[in-house]
Amino acid sequence: MAKPFHLQPLVDLAKERSQAAAQRLAKLKQVWLEAENKHSQLQNYLAEYRARLHQQTQAGLSALQWRDYQAFIHKLEMAIQAQAQEIERCQHAWERGQTEWQAQEREVNAYQTLRKRHDEVERKVDAKQDQRQQDEFARNQYHRKNNPHE
Repeated sequence: MAKPFHLQPLVDLAKERSQAAAQRLAKLKQVWLEAENKHSQLQNYLAEYRARLHQQTQAGLSALQWRDYQAFIHKLEMAIQAQAQEIERCQHAWERGQTEWQAQEREVNAYQTLRKRHDEVERKVDAKQDQRQQDEFARNQYHRKNNPHE
């Protein structure tokens, strides 16, 4: 009978950690994509606002309206710059998460390799034990057949 793999609790724990790291990685990717989407929306809004400014300029603008447009455009540009930094932060967080997940996967693979080795050793032990039992049975059969009166 094969001995149980004594490191199985560590295998299970490593698998749980790997799954948790994969879930965190997926969430980090989602946050990153949302940040890129927001950045794109801000850029589109800036382009639309500049087009409106161009139209208004041709229709005629007061100095106050011009200053308001310029101030708002500046705020949009600052928001776009801040969002670009947020995208970079999200990308770095995702890269760290990916590194963590890969480390967890390596740990799982290492334990699974140990498990395979354990199973192979146990299979060989069981095979030898089965062979010994078959040999013993054959010896007993031979002995009974050749020595019927004993």
